[in-house]
Amino acid sequence: MRKQWRVGTWSMGVALAGMGILLVVSHFNGTEGLDLGLFWWPLLLVVLGIEVMVYLWRSQSDQPVLRYDLFSILFIAMIGSFSILLTMVSTTGIFEEIRGVVSAREYRVEAKALHVSAAGIERIVVQGDYYWNGQLEVDPGKTGLNEVHAFGSCQYEIGRDEKPPSTVELAGSNVIGDTMYVTVKSPDRQRLLLEQRVPLCKLMIVIPGDKQVDIARTMNITLAAGASLPAGWRFVGG
Repeated sequence: MRKQWRVGTWSMGVALAGMGILLVVSHFNGTEGLDLGLFWWPLLLVVLGIEVMVYLWRSQSDQPVLRYDLFSILFIAMIGSFSILLTMVSTTGIFEEIRGVVSAREYRVEAKALHVSAAGIERIVVQGDYYWNGQLEVDPGKTGLNEVHAFGSCQYEIGRDEKPPSTVELAGSNVIGDTMYVTVKSPDRQRLLLEQRVPLCKLMIVIPGDKQVDIARTMNITLAAGASLPAGWRFVGG
């Protein structure tokens, strides 16, 4: 009597056992266990081939008849196809982005303070990037202050395995003759596949009220609460 063997039965058993083990491991080790399964899924094809060869080798004298367990093979093919699809998608980095969004945390980062002397300066120009996500204010300081200050902070959304910056520079200054240029700098934006992470920032600039000041209107900068526009100050452009 010829022995019959349904090819795919053992492979399906191994696949089910492996999936169960990965799911149990993922409870204790997070998604790293599932990542390991995606990486090693081609072993199912190896197991299927070994299953056929071992049975044929052990049953050479019995004229074995191979029959294919179509359900098991289709099940393994579905697992393999789905794994290939997940592997291709994972190369785009979309899984890392989704995990980063789910486990994102917010961090407050203090901006690098600006403190420069305005002695001998007749005119101050406030300029900078046209795009600013957050609050940007200018406060007229008292007469005779002769100093320009800028301070603030940014709120960062940090994903898993990411580190927030230790500090961020939001303002800088340059002096040409009797004119000081105060430049507002937007923090770096992170462009991802599914989203764009833009820090939410607040910046306060304190300028002597008795100086001539030109403020670029394109930055949507406003006066600090309770302050009035001094004589010699103006919003220019756009």
